[in-house]
Amino acid sequence: MGKQIFIGNTPIHKEEKEVKGEFVELGGEKFYRISNYDTMVPFFMTVISANDHWLFISSNGGLSAGRKNPDNAIFPYYTDDKITEAADITGSKSIFQVEKEGKTHLWEPFSDRQDGLYSVARNLYKNTYGNKVLFEEVNNDLGLTFRYQWNNSDIYGFVRKSNRINNTTNDIKVNVVDGIQNILPDSVASDL
Repeated sequence: MGKQIFIGNTPIHKEEKEVKGEFVELGGEKFYRISNYDTMVPFFMTVISANDHWLFISSNGGLSAGRKNPDNAIFPYYTDDKITEAADITGSKSIFQVEKEGKTHLWEPFSDRQDGLYSVARNLYKNTYGNKVLFEEVNNDLGLTFRYQWNNSDIYGFVRKSNRINNTTNDIKVNVVDGIQNILPDSVASDL
């Protein structure tokens, strides 16, 4: 067993995690779940649409999406390696202040900057139709789960849904900043 490493007074959690794939049901819908996907090399996926929507997303959360062609992108249209590299600045971003046992904890799910600061499990889900991708981080130290999902809608275009789940029987006060970042202005062609 190696030495325990700390950042300030906080021990770094390093756990051996097994990657596992299986079909599960969420909200009455069948999904394929990859448990501990974050221990794998990032991989690229698509979210399909019956219309003219396109969404390419990396397993680390970086994405590009738009309608019809790259000139109608709502996030920068890059190659898959650049989309993967831009995960921290493009797409979903959530930051929590969690008040628990007299302390305020800063938690940014899916952030590489906080890797090892909390005991977490990350799961990735894609529904069997291929039109929904859901990211999940379970924070065992804080007793919270955060999920966000990308899908598309004929009426609304791209839809991002997020929710937080309290895994304890105690009340937990949480302040949240949740949204998306690096949205392109309208009518910006891919040449720019």
